[in-house]
Amino acid sequence: MKTRFLTLIMILPFIGSSAQENNSIQSDYNQWSIEGRVGLHRPYNSFTQGYYTATPDFFMGDLGVRYMINEFFGMKLGLMYDRYTASDASLGTFSTDQYGFNIQGVANLGRIMKFEDWTSTFNLLGHYGLGISVLNYENISGNDWVGNGIGGLTLQAKVAPGLTLQGGITAMENFSQHNTFDGGQVNRGDLPVVFKGSFGVSISLGRNEKHADYYVRDVSIYDAPGYDTLDSRLTEVESGLKEIDSEQEQLSSRVDELSRKVEGIEDEVHKIASARIVDANEVIAQLISEGYFNIYFNFDRAQIDKIAANTIKILKSFLENNPDMNVDLYGYADERGPAGYNQELSQRRADAVAKALIDVGVDASRINAVGRGEDLDIVHTASRESYQLARRVTFSIK
Repeated sequence: MKTRFLTLIMILPFIGSSAQENNSIQSDYNQWSIEGRVGLHRPYNSFTQGYYTATPDFFMGDLGVRYMINEFFGMKLGLMYDRYTASDASLGTFSTDQYGFNIQGVANLGRIMKFEDWTSTFNLLGHYGLGISVLNYENISGNDWVGNGIGGLTLQAKVAPGLTLQGGITAMENFSQHNTFDGGQVNRGDLPVVFKGSFGVSISLGRNEKHADYYVRDVSIYDAPGYDTLDSRLTEVESGLKEIDSEQEQLSSRVDELSRKVEGIEDEVHKIASARIVDANEVIAQLISEGYFNIYFNFDRAQIDKIAANTIKILKSFLENNPDMNVDLYGYADERGPAGYNQELSQRRADAVAKALIDVGVDASRINAVGRGEDLDIVHTASRESYQLARRVTFSIK
């Protein structure tokens, strides 16, 4: 037990330094959540001969509040309750309640293992810490105060923004327990252990769209606690180079598409000249509706970048000059991820562009934002280029 306390004391400075560093990078995710779970448990060791509980035994419950320092690490304060009852009354019944308080460190294993590469629904948390609790025996007087070592894994499934279902397994050790779970005399050398299986919910607290559990930062540069400074800087440089390569590939993709659109514009101009179309507004409306002005998005994002500002200005100017015309916005996502999530993401992208137009003065009644889910118009080749072209909002003048 002393070793565990020393370990906790040793890692606290690293946790503090990590918190200070990340406070300087203001994030757009929720850091607080409340959690509640109920379930079954099974205690081992420290029973009088002939006594035991059912396998498994009901009831146990946990209630906690969790704070994530960043997307990877956090802390949790929890309250626990366990009730142990006799399975066989032939030797006499017993009922023992255990109440406790604990503090645990939390590791977001899903982000560490990059679950975001294959799922946006499921996540995995690991937790370990220390606590103190009291055993209240029904058949003997007095309470038994014990220390606890607690650790386990929690599987999460996001069912709605800010709400996740949780299923977990936990192991708890009781230190310095003087009586058995049934109220008898504990055998020297026994280390009581309780295994738990539970199910419950976690509710995110805050105004942001995502909780830290599911947040993926665009630029993944972090200094892991305990790493040598030089190793950390090398990791930072390596991550930066990868980001640059990614941006260059995306830029190359956009340049290629713009080149194709320039050729298309030339064709349109020749057609217009041949048909002797002289209405400039009709020409601009046709070019907008045929996809010569799109707005593109980064992976799993619905934020508009600076490149889109010119397109917003063009649309604003056109709508101001044509008060009898309106615009439909169609949002799309690439084919990666669940169809339901992609539908919601495409709607958020369309809504983001609509908000940008409203912010520059376009009347909201003239805008119709529609999310169309996964883009089916582009032939996907599982490449960065095809995925980049799919993540967009297009326009239709009417």
